[in-house]
Amino acid sequence: MPSRRLEATIEPKILIWARESIGLDKRKLARQLGISEDTGSRWESGQKKPRLIQLEKIAKVCKRPLAAFFLPEPPKELTFPKDFRTLPLDKKKPFSSRTRLAIRRARRLQSLTSELTKSLGRKLITQVGRANLGDDPEVLASRIRMHLGVEIQTQFDWKYEAEALNEWKKAIEKRGVFIFQMSMPLEETRGFSLTEGEFPVIVLNFRDAVNGRIFSLFHEYGHLLLNDSGICDMWDPDYLSDEDRSIEKFCNHFAGAILVPKDDLINHKAIKSRDYSPHWSDEMLEELAKSFKVSKEVILRRLVILGWADKYFYKSKHEEWKTIEYPRRGGVRNPPKECIRKNGAPFVSLVLDTHREEKITYTDVADYLEIRLKHLPEIEQLIRSET
Repeated sequence: MPSRRLEATIEPKILIWARESIGLDKRKLARQLGISEDTGSRWESGQKKPRLIQLEKIAKVCKRPLAAFFLPEPPKELTFPKDFRTLPLDKKKPFSSRTRLAIRRARRLQSLTSELTKSLGRKLITQVGRANLGDDPEVLASRIRMHLGVEIQTQFDWKYEAEALNEWKKAIEKRGVFIFQMSMPLEETRGFSLTEGEFPVIVLNFRDAVNGRIFSLFHEYGHLLLNDSGICDMWDPDYLSDEDRSIEKFCNHFAGAILVPKDDLINHKAIKSRDYSPHWSDEMLEELAKSFKVSKEVILRRLVILGWADKYFYKSKHEEWKTIEYPRRGGVRNPPKECIRKNGAPFVSLVLDTHREEKITYTDVADYLEIRLKHLPEIEQLIRSET
């Protein structure tokens, strides 16, 4: 076995690729490695070589297998989803390491889904549907909601937003969409979608409030309908190009229409018992939000679209709600439940089925699901109870 203190003969451009792909500049990487920035620069210029022990640390920081650093060329990777974040250009920052890792993991899970499905000899059918920007979002939402098979009274009967999110996810997953939840900086994104590949993917930000994730789920479903991958923050798209603004407005409108159908909102008892006014109290918006299991902002946006609220009132409330900080989740962690929430029941089931057929090892299961094997029996039990 070679000494870990030996110099590693590698291509400098591989070091640059690994650092940039994780979103680190030379200074931040040097700090994490405990070296000077000058040393890192000399490695990347080829003037100096890192020792094997140092290369192992670089691989760990950059979340890449050690073998990747001995490639002759940086591997070709798919580009990021289109950036639909709505910040002004001078305030947009490159994606952080956490967001980059989430995108990288989502693409890996998408690829694994295809590989595992083929290894089992299965054929999964995807029935997302298709749309274009010329479609009426209200009509489209009504049609997609009918296909999902969720009645409005069923939605009203859900007790909590968490139950609503879980049930909406199940309805969409039945149509062949894989839904994952990952932790990313909330100021960077609330979700993203991947349309490339055999199976469409939606990723929700696990740090977002539950009703925020519910809206993001259908906003990103709108991107799937348009066959247009995107990474989004769901704020008003004032700073986007005309084309991108049209896409984000379409997806926002579609998400609101499917979650709060026009007729069901207009005929809600809280609306019918109230005289028209362009302004709405937080108490009234909260009552409607609890009925539909969405945020107050979604309700107010729908009221504006339907002509029941003033757009300037909406803008003032929008700015007010943007500053609200959501409480952090506390309590004792439950790794098996967390595994299913983050990876989605369809993907977890696919991994478990592939293991039962002895196509993959226990080590593969732990790697794919990012869990410790001691939790596997409880995860299997939870999956059985959901099917």
